Amino acid sequence: MKTNSIAQRITLAFLAFGALLTLMLGVSQLVGFNTTVTSMLDDILYAELKHFREQTPNVLEPGYFRSRTTTIYISPINENRYLPAHVRDLSLGIHDLTYNDRDYHVLVEDIDNNRYIVKFDETNIHELKNDFFIVVWICSVIILILALVIGWIISFKIVRPIKQLANQVVSFKNKPEKVLELSEFGDDEIGALAKELQHYHNQLRLLLIREKEFASSVSHELRTPITSISLAAEILSENDNLSTVERKRIDRIQRAVNEMTELIETFLALARINIDSDENYCQREMGPIVQRVIEQQRIWLSDKPVEVNIVEKGPLKVSAPFGILNVLVANLVRNAFRYTEQGKIKVLLTPDRLTVTDTGIGIDECTQDQLFKCYIKKSACNMEKVGLGLMIVYRICEKYNWTVSFKSSQNRGSQFTIRFADAVN
Repeated sequence: MKTNSIAQRITLAFLAFGALLTLMLGVSQLVGFNTTVTSMLDDILYAELKHFREQTPNVLEPGYFRSRTTTIYISPINENRYLPAHVRDLSLGIHDLTYNDRDYHVLVEDIDNNRYIVKFDETNIHELKNDFFIVVWICSVIILILALVIGWIISFKIVRPIKQLANQVVSFKNKPEKVLELSEFGDDEIGALAKELQHYHNQLRLLLIREKEFASSVSHELRTPITSISLAAEILSENDNLSTVERKRIDRIQRAVNEMTELIETFLALARINIDSDENYCQREMGPIVQRVIEQQRIWLSDKPVEVNIVEKGPLKVSAPFGILNVLVANLVRNAFRYTEQGKIKVLLTPDRLTVTDTGIGIDECTQDQLFKCYIKKSACNMEKVGLGLMIVYRICEKYNWTVSFKSSQNRGSQFTIRFADAVN
């Protein structure tokens, strides 16, 4: 059983109830048995003394008398020397003592200037008590075992449909387009829960279908003008009479078109739930992608005195679409280029992670708390806008089960690290 599972809690509840019940019954039986036996022995002692005095009213000499169950000693009150040593110093009342490995219940009474001591051998009764105690403890253990077994059986029967429901819901993870059928459950509380889950799943499925259709329509509408811009830029670039400045502007338009196309593809990929396609399982070298992105994004450096270094400590291969990886790296590199005025930018590749380190303006603590949440135009600490880039990075990592982390100090720089869980060494 899992820690803190419902089955475990039910079993422990039965076990605790069984332990409490056993403790109450056991203690009450032991106390009741001991009290009853003690009361009976007291009655026997008083009855024996009364019977002895009625049968022998004229006995005045010190001595002792034996009956079938008791021994009675008689002595003047101030003449204890006539009494055995083991009972001589007993005070008035009832006592328990052990003598010669035998247990005795003793009554001491003073009547008519004589001291009467009635001694009852209770050794066999003590053995009976011990046997009774053993029986009580054995019964207690049996009750605890039964409580444990019954609790486990009941918990299994209660939890089984819950586990079945959970397994069916988990089996539809990342498959919202499929219909979740949970009609096999009964009309109890679990059945009601299953119906609600099925209802909400169907609502989510319809919502995702509409979202997918909307994303496809929007992407189609966006691709049309972007394609027109791209074709126009290509036609303009074929003009041999263009000046250097004009050609740079056309190249910039073409790069922006390419980035916009990749961004649209990224948004479409993020909108999809099922990423189990052949394209995603294609292993891609990150080194060439990083080099390509750096060349594309150098426009952000302009003439700033910034040194860019690419360090590869082993090949980094990742299973994901080219466009996704390109946008992922581009957003990190672009931020480093934009917010570094001077110093160094280092892109480190290891067999399982990508790290981008810069000596830029850094990120203030107020902005760090909401860095991956949304578009930040201006933080509470008056930092300029960060944009959608880091949010896209976070969404991509979340989509593909990668992890993104960062360290940053204001006016000292930032370091972003992406760890690829599926990287191929």
